[in-house]
Amino acid sequence: MKYIIILFLSSCFIYAQNVAEHFKTRQFEVAIFPESSNEIMQQNRFTPTKEEIIKAENALKFKLKFLNNPLINQSRSPIIHKNLKKYKRQYFGYINNKGEKILYINSLWSKSIKEHHWHWLNEIIWISDGGSYYWNIEYNLETKELENLKVNGYA
Repeated sequence: MKYIIILFLSSCFIYAQNVAEHFKTRQFEVAIFPESSNEIMQQNRFTPTKEEIIKAENALKFKLKFLNNPLINQSRSPIIHKNLKKYKRQYFGYINNKGEKILYINSLWSKSIKEHHWHWLNEIIWISDGGSYYWNIEYNLETKELENLKVNGYA
């Protein structure tokens, strides 16, 4: 019986290490995933700080409109830069091949994940359709630029 309890407790500890930190302000709600999470397949991971998240959120607020100009997959779904407050975002940090710190930002329409609210804090949510209800982007902390905007298509 002792072995079962030890196994259970060690499993809970490993799982708890990968749970994201919930960071919510009046402007945004995000999940900050730790370096130890294995949610994205990048070798050199780091845990983003709240200060780094604020920098990325400011870039989204002021620069996303220009990057999103073609409005790809946003004819039947929200225009993302006009609806930033309606998305929850998952943040993952990694170091690219140039040695630059990158924040990978996965964005999810808040109402669409309401029934699985806890789930978005435990693992990355991968959705392959849904138009602009689901999109992701990267923020380069060194260059202070948004890169690689990907808006989902429609099934």
